[in-house]
Amino acid sequence: MTKNGQIFKWICFGGIGVYLAHCVHIAADDKLRAPLWHYLGLGYTSSFGVILVLAIFGLITLAISHHIKKRKVTGLQPISGKYTISFIVSYIPYVLLLLYSLYCSKFGFTFFTTSYGWEGFYSAFIIMGFVFCVIPVLPFCIFWQILYIVKWVRSRKAKQEKHT
Repeated sequence: MTKNGQIFKWICFGGIGVYLAHCVHIAADDKLRAPLWHYLGLGYTSSFGVILVLAIFGLITLAISHHIKKRKVTGLQPISGKYTISFIVSYIPYVLLLLYSLYCSKFGFTFFTTSYGWEGFYSAFIIMGFVFCVIPVLPFCIFWQILYIVKWVRSRKAKQEKHT
């Protein structure tokens, strides 16, 4: 790993540390009335949760880039079939969200009241989409898709330069 990679890694760990310190602060303000892991979720709903998510995405990016570089150095293709399969699989949450919303448009979506048709579709799509963003499924999928596309384009350009 390069020096910049090491610095980036420790910045990400620092972001996770800031998040954990914030959770401990919340627990101390509450006088530890609940187990400590309950406060980890409370910190996620604050702006410190954004720091945590960005730090985790940064570490994932660093790990994937490091793995791809290792594959490149050993002479293997930087992007293997497993990466392509995982790229395709990353669209499953979107498809499930769309199918669930279509189901709710026909059979109703209950959130305080039951709504059908376009309103049921829209309500299910917005609310379940928000749930998938709070539990970072959709952001992770978008992140993975962007990362894969960038790596694929770079790999393709490198192949074209190699052949010319």
